[in-house]
Amino acid sequence: MALTETQTGEKEKLPLVERPTLPEIPPEVERVEAIAGEEITLPKPITDDSGGTVILDNATPQQVIITLPITEEEVQKALHLKIIYSLRWLAELIKRLSKIIGGKFVYKMRV
Repeated sequence: MALTETQTGEKEKLPLVERPTLPEIPPEVERVEAIAGEEITLPKPITDDSGGTVILDNATPQQVIITLPITEEEVQKALHLKIIYSLRWLAELIKRLSKIIGGKFVYKMRV
């Protein structure tokens, strides 16, 4: 079987061309490296030309803290409940989000 025929015996319309997996970068192109940890800040707010109202202010990320509706002991107990209970699913969601987001949760205080 020739290279221009498929396994069904049909001839291909275009010849197969093997391409490299990584493109060649010419030497005159400089490498750009990302600067980790720096935040982008706007020198002044962006305003509307016609009315002068602020469209985009300097948006710095806010530290969000999520207050959970149950205590830490209740979460640990709920993780061992049967799957049919909704409290188990709330505890699983809290466990998953704590792995994704990190320690930005505050558990409900005992009364």
